Amino acid sequence: MSHLLKLDSLEAGYGHLQVLRQISLHVDEGEIVALIGANGAGKSTTLNTICGVVPPTGGRVLFRGGEITNHPVQEIVGLGITQIPEGRKLFNEMTARENLEMGAFLRNDKEAIEKDIDSMFERFPILGERRSQRAGSLSGGEQQMLAITRGLMARPKLLLLDEPSLGLAPILVSEIFEIIQEINKQGTTILLVEQNALMALRIAHRGYVIATGRLMLEGTGKELLADENVRKTYLGEE
Repeated sequence: MSHLLKLDSLEAGYGHLQVLRQISLHVDEGEIVALIGANGAGKSTTLNTICGVVPPTGGRVLFRGGEITNHPVQEIVGLGITQIPEGRKLFNEMTARENLEMGAFLRNDKEAIEKDIDSMFERFPILGERRSQRAGSLSGGEQQMLAITRGLMARPKLLLLDEPSLGLAPILVSEIFEIIQEINKQGTTILLVEQNALMALRIAHRGYVIATGRLMLEGTGKELLADENVRKTYLGEE
């Protein structure tokens, strides 16, 4: 079976600091796959290595059966992988609408881009109401919605989400996870990095647990939620 994304013994780091050690995982089309772990475990580095932001020092990244290891970031986006980075990284001085336009920067189908922008504002009416507001003036939840919709403007086959619930009030966290499920139901495959292990595993088809740069456990979302070590270490249960 051909996986949409496959990491084969991936290694990466920063200078002399090795962060990822022999990471092998896969994501199949139509899945939500969660990658959970403590701060500094290597979650974000995994996403950044897939995207070409951090060059791997070993192993391979395969997407749709083809190797994309060491490909330029722009080329990887063009192939159909989009990352929503931790901290959202919006263009704060630009309007909500202008941020969506920036999400489509690799596309040249102007009419379809306009339709997609209208569609995003229909799906997320609160953003439609704020379309002319500076992104930096939006609330945390609105900014996260805008970051996700900006990513969707590239029409990705695989969406990489890095800590989408970070800094949000609990009620907004639930809303963001509902949005993630909805995006998945509409056909986008998702690799989700998240410190809120409970919420991530509840919506994930499968999950991996990473610690000190190594994969320690894998299973369905339900299996990992029921795992005693996961419950103690990541869900705060005794």
